[in-house]
Amino acid sequence: MILRHRPIAEKEAPASIVGYLRDSGCVHRFHEVVKPLPNGCVEACVRAGSPLVVLTKNEQVYHPISAEMPDIDVRQKLLPFIGKLVKITGHVYSRGGSNTISLEQIEEVKG
Repeated sequence: MILRHRPIAEKEAPASIVGYLRDSGCVHRFHEVVKPLPNGCVEACVRAGSPLVVLTKNEQVYHPISAEMPDIDVRQKLLPFIGKLVKITGHVYSRGGSNTISLEQIEEVKG
């Protein structure tokens, strides 16, 4: 039996974050790089299976998760946006310094 319950954050209105969709390895290893470099690095790491995260301009890291429970894989929905500045709208969850956002909507931010 699968138990379905609504997390506390879902009782609040969805929020939006803006940041670069990146591979988690480079985000955590190379703090000086916020915007992906045009050298193919992010694409190579993503092809190799690195988890995807959103890095905001104030250096907050968010792990995108599904809006479904149980959680489902959202990687395919994110792949068209690799290395781009994006706006993700969903419910934000935090625990022990880790941030997530449920992927309810994603769009590229032009700027």
